[in-house]
Amino acid sequence: MSLYSDYPTVRTRQILADIVGATTALLIVVIASSVANAIRSLAAFGRDLETAGLDFRTGLTEAADNLGDVPLIGGGIRGPFDLAAAAGDSVASAGIAQQQLVETIAVGAGFAVAVVPLLLLALVWVCPRVRFARRSGRMRRLIVKGLTADTLAARAIARAPLAQLVAVHPDPGAAWRAQDPAVMRALAALELRRAGIRADALPLSA
Repeated sequence: MSLYSDYPTVRTRQILADIVGATTALLIVVIASSVANAIRSLAAFGRDLETAGLDFRTGLTEAADNLGDVPLIGGGIRGPFDLAAAAGDSVASAGIAQQQLVETIAVGAGFAVAVVPLLLLALVWVCPRVRFARRSGRMRRLIVKGLTADTLAARAIARAPLAQLVAVHPDPGAAWRAQDPAVMRALAALELRRAGIRADALPLSA
């Protein structure tokens, strides 16, 4: 697979595009992470609530244990403290639930902030670069296997813009049918350029 064109100007643009694309992708990830972390900071209330509930339960449980040892009345006094300690568990559970909700929202927001820009970046940067690399690599393999200028010239006539074709010859189709060697190589060069391959990569005999 050939990542970059043989032509210096095109190769420079591709390298710059890769640098900008990679930097943009990193920036998107950093922004998404920052958004998620900012939302996670809201979980502090839940942590405080959980801590308060656990401390409340621990304090009342210790009080219940101490009062439960009082002869005759210990059993009766312990009951209300145990019930109140259970309320502390409820408060702690509410704090945990709040933290879980905040984490869910943070993850969802982070993905929402990252996914759409990354998809757009893939469309405008990654996909074209992958298509170029595959086209260039495939063309190079075909040349090694014996692809001729005749075939490339025919493909150029079918695909290249008319302005490029008439720049090669006023009637490129007629010149191709006449098997004009110079025109054939020039037309083949148009197709090779699309794949980022120098015209001299095609053997002179092809």
